[in-house]
Amino acid sequence: MSKPCKVGFLLYPDFSLLGLSSALEVLRAVNQATGQCVYESAVIAESTVTSNLGLSIEPSQSALEFMDVVILVASKTGVQIPSAALSEASVLGGIGKGANLLASAGLLDGYRARLEGAADALQELYPRVVLSQTTFELDRNRMTCGAGTAAMDMTLSLVAREQGGYLAASVSELLVRDRLGGLGTSSFVAPPVRKQQPQIEEATQLMAANIEEPLGADELASLVGISRRQLERLFRKYLDTVPSRHYLKLRLECARKLLRETDRPIVDVGVACGFSNASHFSTAYKNHFDLTPREERQS
Repeated sequence: MSKPCKVGFLLYPDFSLLGLSSALEVLRAVNQATGQCVYESAVIAESTVTSNLGLSIEPSQSALEFMDVVILVASKTGVQIPSAALSEASVLGGIGKGANLLASAGLLDGYRARLEGAADALQELYPRVVLSQTTFELDRNRMTCGAGTAAMDMTLSLVAREQGGYLAASVSELLVRDRLGGLGTSSFVAPPVRKQQPQIEEATQLMAANIEEPLGADELASLVGISRRQLERLFRKYLDTVPSRHYLKLRLECARKLLRETDRPIVDVGVACGFSNASHFSTAYKNHFDLTPREERQS
């Protein structure tokens, strides 16, 4: 068995407790699903630190040492971070304002990143950072997200990239996610595809893990580790479709499940499945299932 990946969470006062617990839960679930210690987590702070909910956390260690991944969790900027020690980690991440702290130290220059704050002000403060409007970003060896459950999505995507999409989907299935009442979009797991085609399998599971905020075609191919054209060829050869159509099918199947098993408003279901426009959602649903979302709900 290979050595576990050591993940350190560097906490600052008023950190997002939900963000921290969401990321930790994914790592715990990976170990549970595999029956091995794939990830070893550590909570790092100089002393006892209090979360945004008033809960105090005792750190497991006070300094950064021998961490493969370091994730800053903060709700404020203007604090000092150990830039030199951070540069020794293979992957750096930020939850909430933890991402802004990385940007302030120049550690996100040239990367796509999800930062907290108004876009215009952020662009002026961090002109070398490519700002993202998505809930999280995983760009090479940098990962950033907003506070809260976005940390779960970000960590799941890291697992998909490092350990494979199939494991990430299994972990997603283990986790209880409640984005839409009793059923969340992130609990939707794509059907397994041919095991002998790992790139298709991984792409499909990445799609299933990113239903609410669909990945772009180039981003999806990059996460799988091949070009967009190569990914399209594989989908045509083995699934007789293209990635965009397969992705749309997964989103619509997830929407159908939500319409049948929850009482949430139809417009909320559409947004949860990546449709920002109600008309587009209704048209796509009608084309695929031969009935509108409203008719589905009434049937």
